[in-house]
Amino acid sequence: MPSLSPDRWSPHEPPDLVIVGIAARALAAAARRAGMRPIVLDLFGDDDTRALAHEAIPIRRLGGLAFDPDDLFEQLAIHATGDLPVVLGTGFEQSPELVERIGHDFRLVGNGSRTLAFLKEPVVFMRLTANLGIPYPTVFTGPAPEGVRTLEKRVGGSGGWHVREAQAPRGPGWYVQEYVEGDTFSALFLGNGREARLLAFSQQWCAPTDEAPFRYGGAAGPVAIDAATRAGISTALDRLVYATGLVGLASADLVRTETGWTLLEINPRPGATLDVFDHEPLPPLLTLHFAACEGRLPDLAPLEPADVETARAAAVFYAPAPFEMRLDPLPDWVADRPPQGTRIETGEPVCTVLAEGRTAEEARETVAQRISELWQALSRAGRKAAE
Repeated sequence: MPSLSPDRWSPHEPPDLVIVGIAARALAAAARRAGMRPIVLDLFGDDDTRALAHEAIPIRRLGGLAFDPDDLFEQLAIHATGDLPVVLGTGFEQSPELVERIGHDFRLVGNGSRTLAFLKEPVVFMRLTANLGIPYPTVFTGPAPEGVRTLEKRVGGSGGWHVREAQAPRGPGWYVQEYVEGDTFSALFLGNGREARLLAFSQQWCAPTDEAPFRYGGAAGPVAIDAATRAGISTALDRLVYATGLVGLASADLVRTETGWTLLEINPRPGATLDVFDHEPLPPLLTLHFAACEGRLPDLAPLEPADVETARAAAVFYAPAPFEMRLDPLPDWVADRPPQGTRIETGEPVCTVLAEGRTAEEARETVAQRISELWQALSRAGRKAAE
């Protein structure tokens, strides 16, 4: 975990970029590793985000995890002045109109609304993958045929909160997709608008609840992928990047099946595996993101387990019950630290828990143990505060 003290620059030095996302701590840490001084606009303003940022400004919500557009653009107008680049994290896939406006008014370093339309409109993406010869589940905008197991998803949704089994979408903005049985994994890659460069693979898992059985749980890596599968995925990503103009750091969610692999989704932005992979031997990932957006790709082979001394895991810890944050200090393997006194309701994300291991599986087991230990410690602190 990076140091939380801003010792790599003077507070009197100007910022280098503006980062915007629902929760932008991982991107802020990536900026720090790349030697940049970020202004961070997000919804949470966690303690470590503020410590990593040149300046951290919370954005008002419009209920749930949606940005208030008026406040967002007011803050961008104040802070993204001149030629200061803007990098987007989570929260924009279902709001291409916001991306369109940001790209028009500011220096966006990443994918614009045109690329999002290719990648995040389910029927458009299904037709595109079919034309490119890429395995992808069938999408239905109405009821699925009898006997076909399907999952309902929200257009542009992320984090798995919106995914559940259903035979028909509930209404506009929703669709159902054929369910694919297998092991989920993710490919981290770069695009320069013409071709892709694979960086690493990670395993992923869910943290299910009755209401959200496919809620994102975490990721661990690097993991090994056989040469034939790796070559097929690399070719598919080349085709997708060329067809959509995708640039920068991105990830592909995939399923390994009994007969091969299937693509589930492209996330056209820096995402959840920054905590896993933004470490040596890979160069700073945000530096690679900027270079790829300018058309340059590194001469790197995909990271293998043998290339690293330790594997890493990062998992979201969701509150099993409502509580107030009373544990101080939190362990040093906790990131996205909510301020003391924060009220957190059942099912809400509390923080990110990090772990290392000799293998990705060992790192995953350690992160699960730490989540259990953290909840016990939080429960004890809450009882003590109530005495």
